[in-house]
Order: sequence, then C-alpha cells, then structure tokens
Amino acid sequence: MKNITTNLLILFLCGSILHACSSSDKTLTPPSPSFEEEEEIKEITLPEDIQIIPVGGKASECQPGSDIDKSYDGKFTTGAAESHYHSSWSNTSVPVTLEYFFKGDTEINYLIYYTRSGNGNFGELEVYTSTDSARKNYTLQGTYDFKMKNDPSRIVFKEGIKATGVKFVVKSGLGNFVSCDEMHFFQKNTDKTLESKLLTVFKDITCSELKPDVTDKEINKLPNKYFIHIAEALKNNSYDEWEKEFRIRKYNAYSNVNEWAEKLMTKHYSSLDNLTGIAVEKDDEIIVLVGDTDGREISLQCVGEEKTNFWEAKEYVQIAASGDVYYLEHGINKIKIRNNGQLFVMYNCDLTSNPKPIKIHIPSGSGTVSGFFDLKEHKTDSKYAELLSKATDKYFGVRGDKIIFYFHRDKLREFVKDEILSAISLWDNIIGWEQELMGIEDVRPAQVNNHLFAISPEGAYMWASDYRIAFVYTYLQNILLYDNVMSAKDNAWGPAHEIGHIHQQAIDWPSSTESSNNLFSNFILYKLGKYCSRGTELNLPKAADNRTTDSNGNITKMTLSEAHCVLNRPWCNFGSNYQGENTELHMRMNWQLWNYYHRCGHKPDFWQRLFKLMRENRTTSNNPGVKQLLFARMASEAAQEDLTEFFEMWGFFVPVDTQLDQYGSYQYTVTENMIKETKQAMAKYPKKAKPFYYLEDRKAGDEGLDTTPPDVGYYTQFQTIRPITKDIKGHINGREVTITNGDEAVAFELRDNNADGKLLYFSTFTKFEVPLAVSLTYAKLYAVQADGKRILLEE
Repeated sequence: MKNITTNLLILFLCGSILHACSSSDKTLTPPSPSFEEEEEIKEITLPEDIQIIPVGGKASECQPGSDIDKSYDGKFTTGAAESHYHSSWSNTSVPVTLEYFFKGDTEINYLIYYTRSGNGNFGELEVYTSTDSARKNYTLQGTYDFKMKNDPSRIVFKEGIKATGVKFVVKSGLGNFVSCDEMHFFQKNTDKTLESKLLTVFKDITCSELKPDVTDKEINKLPNKYFIHIAEALKNNSYDEWEKEFRIRKYNAYSNVNEWAEKLMTKHYSSLDNLTGIAVEKDDEIIVLVGDTDGREISLQCVGEEKTNFWEAKEYVQIAASGDVYYLEHGINKIKIRNNGQLFVMYNCDLTSNPKPIKIHIPSGSGTVSGFFDLKEHKTDSKYAELLSKATDKYFGVRGDKIIFYFHRDKLREFVKDEILSAISLWDNIIGWEQELMGIEDVRPAQVNNHLFAISPEGAYMWASDYRIAFVYTYLQNILLYDNVMSAKDNAWGPAHEIGHIHQQAIDWPSSTESSNNLFSNFILYKLGKYCSRGTELNLPKAADNRTTDSNGNITKMTLSEAHCVLNRPWCNFGSNYQGENTELHMRMNWQLWNYYHRCGHKPDFWQRLFKLMRENRTTSNNPGVKQLLFARMASEAAQEDLTEFFEMWGFFVPVDTQLDQYGSYQYTVTENMIKETKQAMAKYPKKAKPFYYLEDRKAGDEGLDTTPPDVGYYTQFQTIRPITKDIKGHINGREVTITNGDEAVAFELRDNNADGKLLYFSTFTKFEVPLAVSLTYAKLYAVQADGKRILLEE
C-alpha cells in the first residue's frame, strides 16, 4: 500500500514541477495513467445495472441476413463487421414492427436503442409492453421521436415492468428504412453501499473535495485503493492543478441539435459542445463520478477517427461525426471504452427549463488529459500557448462562443502556436453575422446555444454537412491567421460559403443549393469591409460575352440579359456550371435583395423577416417549383411590396417541366396556373417595387473586383430616388447602341413598341451591342429611372 501511494504522489508532484518549469516545450507530456491506477480501476466492483437478454424476437420484415436476432447478439457494428437488424432494402413498408420476448420473471426499468449511424435510424415510434405469457395484450408505454439521429436513445419506464414482450412500432426511419445495431434492456441496480462509504470522506459523490477535518485513518478505511489515492492527493494538495482543471469540471447544458435544426431549418449544429480534453484508448476502463443531475439525462461520447474517400479516390482520415455513447448516472460510473478517441459530455435539454451545471470528476488513471482552450474561461493567447504546448492527443479543441475548432494539434502548433484570439473571434463573428441574417435573435442564445464544429480532415478541401464543417488540414494557415484570411478574397469566401450551407435551408431549393448560401458569403465580405462582392455581371457590353460555352457547347457563363431577354430561360435553367446550376449568376438575385432593402435602407430587416416567413410557411412538396414560388410570395410579404417584376426578370414566372439533378433527382414543375396564383397573391400589395433588378454594388477600383463594372445602376442610385434631369440621348447604329448624358439612369431598355412594350433587351452600359436574336424592327430605346419611370430616348 505504501509503495503504491508514494508512486501516485510522485506522479502528481512531477507533473506540477514539469509544467511550472516550461509551458512552451512541446515535448512535454502530462502524467499518463500508471499501471497501478489501471489495475486499481479494474478492481473496483460496482453494483452495475443488470442487462436482460431477450429469449427471442420477431420483425414484421427484414433484409435476409439482418433479422431481429442480430439486434440482441451483443455485437456492435464496427468497420466491415456487420451485425445489425435492417428492414428490406428493396421494399420497406412502414410502420415496421420489432418485438422482443422475455421470460417475464425479471423487471425491466429502461432500454437503450443503438443506431448503426446511417440508413434506418429510428424517427417516430411507439413502444408497447406485454406481461402475459402469450403476449396477446400489449399496453402503450409512450410515443417517441428519436429524430433519425446517429446517437443512441434511451427510454426509461416510469415503473419497472416484468415484461414478457416489448414491441416497437417504428413509423419512420432515415432513408425510409428501419435498422437497429443493438437493442439493450436493463434492470436498475439500487445498491448504494460503495457510495455511502465514499461519502464518509468526500463532500459529495464526485469525490473532488474532502469533508473538513478528515483524518488519514478515515481515508484508509475506504474500500478501494483507487479512492484512497484520490483522497490522499486532495488532502496533500498534490493533485496536479493542470490535470485537475480538466478532470474536475462543471458542465453546462446545451440545446438539442435535432430539435433546433428542424425549427430553424438548418443542418445540424454539433452536439459536441462539452469538451473534456481527455483522451482514451480501446479497452480502457475508466471511472466517471457524476454529481447531482437534477434528473437530467447525460452521457459521455467517445469520438475518434474515421477513414473515408469522400470526393477523392484515395482514402484519408478525419474526425468522425459521432462516436460510442455511454449513459451516465448520478454517482459512480465504471465504463469500458470500445474505441479510441476523446471524451465529450452530452448534456442536452430544453434551456428554458433552467438547467443547472453538472459537476463531473474523471479521476486520474481514467484516460489521459490533453486539454483544450476555452475562450471565456482561458481568455488569453498566452494561456492558449501554454495549453497547446502541453497537449498530447493528435487533436486539440478550441471553443469560442459560436464555433469549436477541433484541429490537428501539430498544425495548430505550426500555424498559430502562440495566438488564437484573433482567429476564434473572427470565426465567431462570421457565424454571428450569418445568424444575424437568419433572424434568430429571439431564440439564440437563450434557447439554442450549440456550436458549429470545425474539423481538419487529411483529404478533400472544404465542405459542410450535418454536425461538422471541414477545412483540409493543409489549408488551416489561410483561415486561422486574420491577416491571411484578409490577404485573399477566397480565404473568407470559401469558409463562409460552407457555413452558409449549414444555414440556407429556409431559402434553398434544388437549382439554388450552391448559390443561396452565397448570400451569406457576400454578406461576410461586406462585413469584413475589404473586398467587393462576387458573382456574374447582369450584362456585358459585347453581345458575344453575354453567353460563353466550352468546346462541347455547354454554357459556362450566362448573364441575366441573355437568360431573360434572349432565351427566356426559367430560373432553374440559366445555364449550367455546377450541379445543374448557374451559381455565379444566381447568387446575384439574393444579393440585390440585400443591397436594396438593407444597404439602401428601404427595409433593414427584410432578410430576417423573409427567413422567419419561410420557416413559418414551409412546404413539404418534393417539387422545387413549389418552393421557388413560395419564396417569391414570402419575399413580397417581407418587403410589403409587389415584387412581381423583380422575379419576372429572374425567370421565376417561366413555365417549366423538367428533371433536375442536384444532390438528388427532382421533377421540377412550374405551371401557368401556379404562376397565376403566385402573381395574384403578390398583387395584394399596392406598392410596386422599384426596378432594383438592375442594381449593382461593384464599381471600378473596388478591391477584389473580378468583373466588368457597369456604367449605371450602382446601388447608391437606389438609396435616394432622384429623377433624371439630364437630356439623355440614345443612338442605335445597326446593333450598336450609344447613350450620352445617361449617368442618372439605372439601366437602358429596348422595348417592342408593337407588342405592349415587351422588354426585348437591357443594358447597364452606355455603349453596348444587341444580340442578333433580338429583333429591332419595332424597338424603342428607353432610359430607366430609379423609381421605375421609363423615358423614351430621342436621337
């Protein structure tokens, strides 16, 4: 006993001395679990909950080889080793019923459903139990929604049930399938003998403080060496302060990411908000001491690496979106780790219920402390440098207010060894600015407070998905150093684009997925204040430049004047340059709406109102055309103006009936009747919107300008609407148009004087060519005033 105790004290003291001597030596390593500690943990015998194994079961359907027995064989699916239940691959018919049989002589208190993290994750379901031997009568225990999430779900029965059968009626599942990796049933063990003995020495069951005046004799009466050593380290003040900071913590509650992704129409934020900074290895046995939970459900999640070839032929490594989950109970928890990774505390609930922080102690010997940096707690660059220098795991976490960097430790040491505040503040701001447009200030952070979780994969480039955003680890230098971010337009644009994918769902539909998120990207460029916005020009002076093609005849660039006036294309067919979408042109539409209503001051809360309206009036139709027209109606509602002309220009009211492929295949339909109903709904607003479809916010001399700026239509002309006072002249020579004294106009139009003034072509240049496809037989030239008045031009 004496030798073991001495070893533990030396371990604590050496750690303190080493860390005091040097906080910048990156070769420093924290104390690792000693052999004695590992053996002492193994010796701890806890009154564990008793797993009740089904004696049989049946499913209403299954994929051959994946019947219900695979869900209670005790084998978790890992890598290529498949052992799980799965409904029919070819003909799943919901609801799917899964029934488990028991002897009925043992009480069941709760069950845990383990997903296989993919197709079939349970959504809505009902759970029934039977207590008669023939299982003819079932009683409904509850209706649940597991949200098709990747994490396990637990159901606790109000009272223990001596069940002969437990039946799940699964009404929905991810991908329209139903699957289950493992379904475990438990009887709760109420033996608290060990806890009672520990509380003779410790203030509470977290074993993080001693009672006043505790004696060595009382400490040595504890039933296990492991807890004796914890008490001695506390009594002798030899618990390494750096280790103690991460091993004994109070964890705050975070909102439910599944609930808020649905409410706010976003991809899922991360639920890995509560870092522990503690790394564990496969087959480690650890002790977790949990204080008062106030009845809340909490768990540990161990998140490690996964191999993927996402977007690449070669396999590479990245952090997984989720990992093994271990449910925690108030008191002493002993856990055997199934896979390598770092531990995260999962404490998610309704924040309006005023959840209290939960104190948790993961004592020495239970995993290895690597640490993390928290902006609110650690505050300074010098503290960050110290913590990063002590980190030993491959990955290091940096938690800001809205984002968590979970990046390669060595890359952080290479690129931002001594400073992190500017980087974390920058990306907190960028996320905050995107949230600003979404109009969620009424719920964040009071009701929703999760972070975005940024990882650094060893392949691909940058991307966004549910639960994660990713920046390849070789690119981190460009996004972490503020000066580097500002040194190139794309260094902010790219990440803002990916974060925009998280936030775009309310204003997105197939044909818009790679452009509606660029509302956020252009807004971020504006907020950073250095570079001008991005996207294709509305028109170009030379007719041939308004549409360019590659060697195969595929359109690679198209301007609005070409798409609308020459080809009369629908929105979804403005030319194709990515996933069937003209991203560079499409992005200009949303940006015009922002410039006119926000920058020009005509409705400074327009986008916030529009996001809210789209959330409140969401459609369940699989036809993208339905959401396209819904967007137009809600935009008019947000503006309190008739925006018919605006969306007419952008191809919303051109009938279409086509198959569109963008991250899936869709039947895209817009009919004359749908258009008529939409226009009628928008016409209820008597105020017609100004012709700001001609608005441009770029001019010659702008930083980062990569387009040809127009001569007229600059956004300032729409801020204060002024009449045209100059004597504008227009001259048509063949197909070349020349305007003089035209700087007060916002655009120039050619209209058919023999067809009710139909728009034939427009330009925002004072000298331009008219394409051959445009008939000039009855054409008249007009200057467009910012208020929409058209002035016929005489030569």
